[in-house]
Amino acid sequence: MEASEMSEASVATEGPFEESTSGTREDDDGRTRTAIVVICCLLLLLFLLFMFLGFFNDSTRLDDENVKTKPPVYSSNQGYGGDRKPASTTDAIGTMPSRGTGSSGQNWSSWATSRSSGTAQTQSTIPSETTTSVGNVSTAGTSQTTATTTTTTGSTTTTTTEDSWHYSQDYTLPVWTYLHKFLCPFWSAKQGFRSHRRTYGIAYFPYMFCHYAMYCCYTLDDQMQLQPERPEVDLPPLDAVRRMAGFKAENYHLKVWLVVRGADAVFHKLLQNSNGEKATFHRNAIAWMRGNNYDGIRIWWTTAPDSLNRSLAELYNDTNDVFHLQENRTFGLVIPYGHHVHAAYNTSKLAHRRAYHTIIMYHDYPRNLTNRKATTYTLREHRVYSQMLNQTDRPAFCHLMPFVALRYKIDPAKCGGNRPYQIVPLGYGPPGPLTKTAGILSLPEVCDIVDSTWNTTAVFADNANLRPNYHFACKGEDSIAYTTGEDAELNVGALDTTFEEEVFGVMNPEYDDFPGICPDEFGTKFYPIVRGIFLVYHHG
Repeated sequence: MEASEMSEASVATEGPFEESTSGTREDDDGRTRTAIVVICCLLLLLFLLFMFLGFFNDSTRLDDENVKTKPPVYSSNQGYGGDRKPASTTDAIGTMPSRGTGSSGQNWSSWATSRSSGTAQTQSTIPSETTTSVGNVSTAGTSQTTATTTTTTGSTTTTTTEDSWHYSQDYTLPVWTYLHKFLCPFWSAKQGFRSHRRTYGIAYFPYMFCHYAMYCCYTLDDQMQLQPERPEVDLPPLDAVRRMAGFKAENYHLKVWLVVRGADAVFHKLLQNSNGEKATFHRNAIAWMRGNNYDGIRIWWTTAPDSLNRSLAELYNDTNDVFHLQENRTFGLVIPYGHHVHAAYNTSKLAHRRAYHTIIMYHDYPRNLTNRKATTYTLREHRVYSQMLNQTDRPAFCHLMPFVALRYKIDPAKCGGNRPYQIVPLGYGPPGPLTKTAGILSLPEVCDIVDSTWNTTAVFADNANLRPNYHFACKGEDSIAYTTGEDAELNVGALDTTFEEEVFGVMNPEYDDFPGICPDEFGTKFYPIVRGIFLVYHHG
């Protein structure tokens, strides 16, 4: 009896224990399986993550390689020097975009994108002389527009802003990759210049080929106020000043500067700063730029005495600080080439101290007969000046070159039998009907004068890039040296290669073929010289 009870008690005791042990084992097995599954999932995720990162590393590497092998805008090993026949760029350039605003006409940015990728773009005819007012901005009306199919390709060219860019260049590379800009001046005194029933003016300004546009000029008065020099041009109804700023709506790359001149006494007063003239000038200038949507001011004063060296440098530095810190605008100077010999300030030190693209250096028209070998005689002089600058100075400078045709008298026996650059000119040629200046012709005048009866020669740059590319035509004692659009592109490309400069412009766009009357061998119709330089300096 007792044994039976003990056996039952033992069964009663062992039964639940065995069930509990079995459940615990099943739970442990489940946890083990779960842990294994989790570990496998983590390993799988980790493997996928490595695969994912490896994919993007390869993609980045491929993208970098694609960027490095992308065709450049300009390569330094293209052989600009030597007796090489330049390749034609007429078909590649296309024609000028029309000047419609908003959706009308050719959009500048799309034209620039297609140019940077080397493709053709919509063709348009030059606008007529009529103008249409749109708000505060007047734009030229278009008389005819002929559209063709547009083909564009993407560009991987890296673009930077003036504020973020820093000068860095690996000179061992065959391709120049630093920032290029193109400067276009508008001289209000040239408003109304006539050529082939076309009137040059703000309506024909080639804003679509510019990164910087410079309007000349306003005057600084005794009260440090900015006053228009030519009210009939600067102010309404023509309103050229505001129309210049209005071009920024169509060319989003464009920065607009105002050139300010004045009497010596006014600038002396500004530099002496006896009664706070500098602060007054800052306030008035900023107010003017705000009201007219301008991005900077450039002072043009070439008669500053040596005694004002320090004062002018202080004005340059202080004004740049105020303009940039308060308004993100710039202040600079306009200086003629050769002025460093007797200038009242050291341009190299100013450039080293200050911002990019703030000092404009210009060449006037060549008047020395001994230099009348080509329209770009300044190549040799440019080398002399460039040697005075180090690479940290160069980004401050913008260079304006006078691409005009030179007409002079020679010995008739020399025509056709000598190298043009060895012919000694005997005097100025007669003035052209448009320029009305002895020895100076515009490109349309050359196209009117030179025909099949003239002896025409293409002159190629020498290996040292001291003699530029140009064309020479003579007939009897009359001779003309002129530059085509292709010559301009090659010459500025040589300056880019030799001197590593980055901002260039045509000093006198009104003497370019803005009416579009020259034959194809002079370049694409409408501004062939401006376009030729733009090809070198455009980044899409």
